[in-house]
Amino acid sequence: MPCSPAALDAELHAALAAFDAAAAPWREALEDLDEDVLAESAAEARAFGAGPAAVDELVRCLLRQLADWQQSIGELGRALTTATEGRPLPGWSTDAGRTEDIGWRQARTTLLEAVARHHHAHLLAAIVELGG
Repeated sequence: MPCSPAALDAELHAALAAFDAAAAPWREALEDLDEDVLAESAAEARAFGAGPAAVDELVRCLLRQLADWQQSIGELGRALTTATEGRPLPGWSTDAGRTEDIGWRQARTTLLEAVARHHHAHLLAAIVELGG
């Protein structure tokens, strides 16, 4: 257990840096996702003789990555709490955890929207048209 606030900060920064390195591939996989990515995946699958299951597999893979990311956020919280041994976490570290959770929620929403738009774009357009 670090004795000084500086040592504790160093340990917390190290835990955040390790998490950040682990989370980078998940963020990257989901940051530019939209219905066009799914459409491209479907077109590529058709070009190689594969069926529509390729898009389903891509979405399943992204869902697994979201689950891994969420689990890792929980592990980060436990690691930070353990490092402080009952002392309050510094504000910067709790802010970092909240920011990561927000990023995860945005990625989840992006995936949901991409799937809905890919599979139901014609319905979404009709709903928008009804709205005026």
